[in-house]
Amino acid sequence: MKSVTKELINYLLVADSEFRKELSNKICLICEKYAPTKKWHIDTVIKVLSMSGSSVHEEYNSQIISVIATTPELHAYSVGKIFSLLPDNVNQMGLV
Repeated sequence: MKSVTKELINYLLVADSEFRKELSNKICLICEKYAPTKKWHIDTVIKVLSMSGSSVHEEYNSQIISVIATTPELHAYSVGKIFSLLPDNVNQMGLV
């Protein structure tokens, strides 16, 4: 699962804008259903949001917020990760 998702994320870098939108949402859906750990889920969705945040459906933004909110041991980690990405991704509303 992890290696397939990693390849899909790498493909986001070269995908055209219309396909990027579809692929971003599919990656988030895969994470929601098949994530091996919550930390991996959070890391993966944050990476997708940083690469194509405006293309991701609002439901996946809400879903990752829910995962973070229900995992207190990953609160600080998640906030730190998102905060470190914000300066380069101010226009990505999913991260903001």
